[in-house]
Amino acid sequence: MLNKTKKKIKRVAFFGDASAKGSDQHFIDAYNVAKAVAKAGYIVVNGGGTGVMRASTLGAKEVGGKVEIVIINPKKKIQFYEGLDDKNGDMSDKIIRTKDYPSRLNKLIEIADAFVIFKGGTGTLSEVGLTWEMAKFEYGKHEPLLFYGKEWKTIVELIVEELDFDRVEKKVYQLVSSPEQVVETLNKGRGSKESEEDCVFGKVRDWLK
Repeated sequence: MLNKTKKKIKRVAFFGDASAKGSDQHFIDAYNVAKAVAKAGYIVVNGGGTGVMRASTLGAKEVGGKVEIVIINPKKKIQFYEGLDDKNGDMSDKIIRTKDYPSRLNKLIEIADAFVIFKGGTGTLSEVGLTWEMAKFEYGKHEPLLFYGKEWKTIVELIVEELDFDRVEKKVYQLVSSPEQVVETLNKGRGSKESEEDCVFGKVRDWLK
């Protein structure tokens, strides 16, 4: 569970599946979370691509929020990289260009103050690993990791239980399952048992459907 951070949260980065379609639940979730986050006054940050990144931009812009994106220079062609999504770029208030993937990831982590993480692939895993370790190093003024959805609940609980995580590494993240929980966690700068219990109840509801 997320312990209280003294970090002032202004920018919130969205990580997740670049191939998510508009009808996918994690696309819809990212849209709704970004909408709530932007409405609460936070700046939405993402990698400028499609999928969850585009969803977060759309959600923020729906309520007149600000969006900043970090991209790899479009002139540089990289195999299997989703590239800049033109629609995302056109709607963004600020575009930061970097030279390669490590630079892009480092800049995203540098400018963001908290991270909402949705279902994704290896790119998302790389983002999780680095942000989690940085949160440990900066504990006390750590930048919270908010894992959204039932998939992450299963994965995070397994990782924490089966791997050799220390006490600090267990205190910099929170499991969340609704836009309201995300905003509440950001506003308070800490997590709650109630949020994690809601994730459990949500999973039970899914099983019963």
